[in-house]
Amino acid sequence: MYGFLEGVERRDALAYARSFARRTLKTSERCWYAVEPLWTGYLYEVHEGGPGRSFLPDLVTELDANPGGIALVPSGRRVFELTVRNGRPVGGLLPEAKSRQVQLQMAAMRPTAKVDGRAYGLVIPPWVTPDQVRLRTIRPTRRMRRVSTPVSVPLALSAVGFAAGLGLLTTGGGLYYWSPHRVPRPQLLTVDQMPHRQWEKALATIGPDSYVSKLEFRDGRWTIETATAR
Repeated sequence: MYGFLEGVERRDALAYARSFARRTLKTSERCWYAVEPLWTGYLYEVHEGGPGRSFLPDLVTELDANPGGIALVPSGRRVFELTVRNGRPVGGLLPEAKSRQVQLQMAAMRPTAKVDGRAYGLVIPPWVTPDQVRLRTIRPTRRMRRVSTPVSVPLALSAVGFAAGLGLLTTGGGLYYWSPHRVPRPQLLTVDQMPHRQWEKALATIGPDSYVSKLEFRDGRWTIETATAR
C-alpha cells in the first residue's frame, strides 16, 4: 500500500506510516514500512509480510521523471496502481481480475534493469506507444523498517520493577551466602554418635587414677581428653 503526505517532515511521515500500518494490518509484527521524499511531501509504503524491501527509491525516481505516467507495483496477488493527479500521487489496489491481466502484460515486457528473479514493478510514461515494450523498471532495493507492537507503559514499568526486585533478591542472597556470620546448620547425628553412646569408649581410656576431662564432637567424630586425679 502507498500513500502521500504533503508538507510534512520525515519524522512525521515515519510516525504516520507506522501508525497507519498498525491500524490497517492485522499482524503488525511481520509488517514493514518506509518513506521517501517526493516533491513537496513524502511517499510512504507499507508491506504485510515479505522480505521487507522497498520499491520507493526506484518508484520516486521514475515518478519524478515521468509525472504523467502510471506506476504498477506488485502487492501480493494484486497490483497497486499509482498515478499523479493535481501534483499528488494517488492510487489504489486493482481488483483481482484486473490485477491478473496487468500481471500477464507485465510478464511479457522486458525490464530495463536487472531484477534477478525478484518481483518488480513498472512505470508507463505518458508518451509510450502500443508497440513499445521496454518500460521503466521499479525494483525492491532498500531495507524497510519493521512495524513492531509497542510495549505499554504499565507493562514496561512492571518489567522494570520486576527486574529491580530480582536484582535485590539476588544481591541479598549472595551477601547472605558469603557472610561469615551465618547461623550454623545443625548436624544430623545417628544414635551411635550420641554422647551417651561414647561412655564405654570413655571408660576404656581412663585408669584408676585418671578421669575424663573433656568429651567433644569435632570434625565428624568424638574426641576424649583425660586428666590425672590429684
